[in-house]
Parts: sequence; C-alpha cells; structure tokens
Amino acid sequence: MMHFFEYGFMVRAILAGTLLGLVAPTLGTLVVARRSSLIADTLAHAALAGVGVGVILGFSPTWGAVIVAIMAAVGIEMLMSQTRFNTDAIMALFLSGGLALAIALITLQGTPINFENYLFGSLITVTNAEVWLLFASGAAVIAFIGVFWWPLVSFSFSEELTATRGLNVRFLKWTIAILTGLMVSQSLKIVGGLLIGALMVIPVLTAIPLCKSFRSTLRVSILFALISVWSGLLISYFYNIPSGSAIVLANVVVFIFVYFVSRLSNQ
Repeated sequence: MMHFFEYGFMVRAILAGTLLGLVAPTLGTLVVARRSSLIADTLAHAALAGVGVGVILGFSPTWGAVIVAIMAAVGIEMLMSQTRFNTDAIMALFLSGGLALAIALITLQGTPINFENYLFGSLITVTNAEVWLLFASGAAVIAFIGVFWWPLVSFSFSEELTATRGLNVRFLKWTIAILTGLMVSQSLKIVGGLLIGALMVIPVLTAIPLCKSFRSTLRVSILFALISVWSGLLISYFYNIPSGSAIVLANVVVFIFVYFVSRLSNQ
C-alpha cells in the first residue's frame, strides 16, 4: 500500500497538500469569522483567468495565476472601500468575470495545457518549483498571522472595534486579501480552482461546534484539513479521480460525521 511513495509526483503532491492543509484553514478561520467565505472561490476564479493570461503571454501559468489573483484581491478591496456596492455583488462580479475570462483565453489560445488540471486539481502535474513556492508563501502567511494574531482576531469580529484600538485596519484587510489570493492561486494544481474554497471553509465549519475559542477552532480545523487532504490524495491515487474532488469529498464526509456526533452528544 505504501508503494506510492516511490513515485516523485506522489511525494510532491503529499508535501504540497500538507502545506495547503496547514495554511488554507488558517486563512479560512479568518475569512469565516469575517463572513466573507466567498472570497476564496472568487479569487480562485480570478486565478484561473491568470492561468489563461500566462498561457497567452508565454510564461508560467502558475505565476499568471498568482499575479492575477493578487490583482483581483486588491481590486475587490478597493471596490469594497470606495463604493456602496454590496460585498456579495462585488464577489459575484469577480467570480463570474474571472471564470468567463479564463475560458475565453484558453479557447483563443487553442488549449496548449490541460485546463481541467487547474479546474479540479491533478496529482501528476505538481512540480518541485511549485512546492517550493507554496512553502515560501505558506511560511509568509503563518509568520504574518503569528505576528499579528491578536489584531487579526479583533479585526475578524469587528473592524470598528479594531480601529478604536488604534490598529491599522486597512493594512490588515489588504494583507489578508493579498495572502488569500497568493495561497488560492497556488492551490490550483492540488485542489483546483472550482474547489479550493471548500478546503478553506469546510474544516473551519467542522471545527466550530467542537471548540469554544478562536485559537482552538484554528487548531482543530487544521487537523481536519490535514486528515481530509491526506485521505483525499490517497483516494485520488488509488481510484484515479481528480485530487480536488477527492479532497473536498473527504472534507464533506468528515463534516457530516462530526456534525452528527456533536448533535448526538448534546442530546
């Protein structure tokens, strides 16, 4: 059963998936607390457009996804702070526009890459360079959250209260958005652009009924995310299904199990 470790692509997938399992629910805890869970899916669709931009301009689709996702994160925050548009409406604009642009660009180019790998995730396409980039980005995310932990906790629940304490709300807001875009864009090969939002949100939702504090919710959600990533990757390997769908289905199964167990224990 353990012979899959003999394959380099599987080792890279497990390393990348583990990094993603650590970082995705860490950011997810913040966005769920802010009631902006849709941001992950929105930036993922923008990242898919970045894949198309990279293909059209002749450079790495991964870097195209990173650049466009960060640009989308900045654009979303600008519209949210400078207009009266509803947050959900702004998200819908970037979400649908990003996916439409991605499909148009890939179609015009003649699809020199397998776009489904970026939509649903693919084990065999993860490269060493992408693992290292994900490691560097994940380290930056964890360092930022470690340094600004208490301001981020305050900010996640109340921007107004955070501002009254003399903290820079704009800095926190923009940095979270940019880091989310950075991580989402690099998750396309593992989870896929259509499914990454689930990895950020579902482990947090699973942990909430079991936890009484923000910190414990973060820790338990990471545990559930890692369990789902590892089991999903194994399912993907042995049954030859897209890694993204396998990981998300594992998340859903864990959520259902924990939900019913917690309901029964409270009766």
